[in-house]
Amino acid sequence: MIYLDHAASTPVVESALNIYINSLREDFANPSAAHKLGKASMKKVERARLVTLKALKASKKDNLIFLSSATEANNLAIKGLDLSDTDRVHYSLGDHPSTTEPVKSLNSQLVEIPLLDGGIIDEDSFLGSLDKDSKLVVLSHVNNQSGNRYDILSLAKKAKDLFPGIHFHIDGVQALTKVDINLSDYIDSYTISGHKIGAPKGIGALFIKSGVELQIQLHGGGHEFGLRSSTVNTPLILSFCEAITVGLQDLDTNFSKVKKINSLIREELKNSNLGITFPFSLEDTSPYILSFLLPEISSDIVLRHLEMKNIFVASSSACSSKAKGFNAGFNAMKIDQSKHKFVLRISFSKETSADDVATFVKEISNIIKDIKRL
Repeated sequence: MIYLDHAASTPVVESALNIYINSLREDFANPSAAHKLGKASMKKVERARLVTLKALKASKKDNLIFLSSATEANNLAIKGLDLSDTDRVHYSLGDHPSTTEPVKSLNSQLVEIPLLDGGIIDEDSFLGSLDKDSKLVVLSHVNNQSGNRYDILSLAKKAKDLFPGIHFHIDGVQALTKVDINLSDYIDSYTISGHKIGAPKGIGALFIKSGVELQIQLHGGGHEFGLRSSTVNTPLILSFCEAITVGLQDLDTNFSKVKKINSLIREELKNSNLGITFPFSLEDTSPYILSFLLPEISSDIVLRHLEMKNIFVASSSACSSKAKGFNAGFNAMKIDQSKHKFVLRISFSKETSADDVATFVKEISNIIKDIKRL
């Protein structure tokens, strides 16, 4: 099997799985319980919280809320600011629905962050769109579809130099353990997710800068500093922390390795003369994500043919929009709607090998040639 859909979900890291299983056996007590078993469990959670904050290069004074997913984290951050109908919210339609949909649910003034060809932010237009009523900016650190990497610290600094009261919320799901993250300055809230980096599904976290106040979205027993009621899930939290620790080992080395793999696939597919094009440059994107345009062939069809070869990729024509063949993210990135159904996304892990690449290129080339002959 060749798995090239790591941006959707990736296999659980062995050590994270072992910690999860052991914690299920040992940490069965409720961490909120007053007895020593509960306190022991909570002590492990607090240790994981500090380790995770350190991994994000945040201060011990900042906060980290453990919750069920990145979607929940994005909803808490975006809705929790309790914005008014005169407040302006700046967001990118190119981003994941877990950010765009909560934004659209707000009764505020919504302003689109303009993107140029290739998914690059039109920085001058963005900064020029800010004013005294701008209260929230929502953006991804790494775009889940294009792989575009954004210099969030530079953007946040420039925006806050103009209007210091702007809250910057960043979805960092595709960035964690892939690119450097530094939350020591400028970023007010930041979302991370477990199952994208080798932890089990069902665990995520929201970084909250010291001094930021959010309105409760999930009422109940007042867990997680009163911001997220629900019994604290010690096994998932400990497993998540382990996956982060493992993922950050050799981050730069892994980045370089995956960049070479990404570059190799681009070169091989270009040289195949199949008519494949690349709307997003390697220089502007995370090497862990590669989306490209097939030559007038539906990505769904190619996906099914690859699946029969035991190769698994992502078809971007299957998206949140109910309009068949339309992808709101690609539309925002200036890709013509007629080409949305031709986008195929592959995504890598540090375990992806050169042999995987060679087999993928060979099989997709044969599939495209066969379809063209029909």
